Amino acid sequence: MVAKVDINNDGIIDICEFIRMMSLQQNPLITPESQLGDVFHIFDKDGCGFMTKDVLRQVLLSLAHPVSEDGVDELMKKGDRRGEGRLTKNEFIRMMMNQCKPAKDT
Repeated sequence: MVAKVDINNDGIIDICEFIRMMSLQQNPLITPESQLGDVFHIFDKDGCGFMTKDVLRQVLLSLAHPVSEDGVDELMKKGDRRGEGRLTKNEFIRMMMNQCKPAKDT
């Protein structure tokens, strides 16, 4: 399955390839959203229900998506709908899913 979704053939599954892989699952209960929720819970080690900027950076690095400090700040601004400086699980899932949507033509 990895070969099917490693679009750029670099041997690494990046965020968009991960989401694509989850969408190819045969089990309708396994969705990209549910998998990203699982990722959130793995990194929410203290169970507080929030993800800080530092934790977001760890998640992105673990998904082979290196990002600059400015990039992490930008993602936090996009995802943090309440402006609290942290992401809820739903904000995290929405932000990650939006990372892989094609840009709309204007």
